[in-house]
Amino acid sequence: MQLLNPSDALRAIAHCVKSTRLKNNITIEELAIRSAVGTATLSRIEKRGVCSTDILVRVFAALGMLDRLLDALQTEDGHSIAELRKLHTGKPRQRARKKG
Repeated sequence: MQLLNPSDALRAIAHCVKSTRLKNNITIEELAIRSAVGTATLSRIEKRGVCSTDILVRVFAALGMLDRLLDALQTEDGHSIAELRKLHTGKPRQRARKKG
């Protein structure tokens, strides 16, 4: 699914969180306890998709969707960011000694 702009992405996050919560018959209060996120914040996420990445990760984990979130971070060639870091084993930069 390709999103056209950030607003579309936020709406998709909002819909995903709310629909998954309802599909699993979880109240917003239960999700607040499971994710350690306040109900007002959860409500804001479900309406606008707006939150910090820390909260997004906690909510996705509490809904059992963390793998889905991490899958979205895969590069086009199928490598995760961690795998790309392992592939990059270049020499560390060399610097001149400090004078003085």
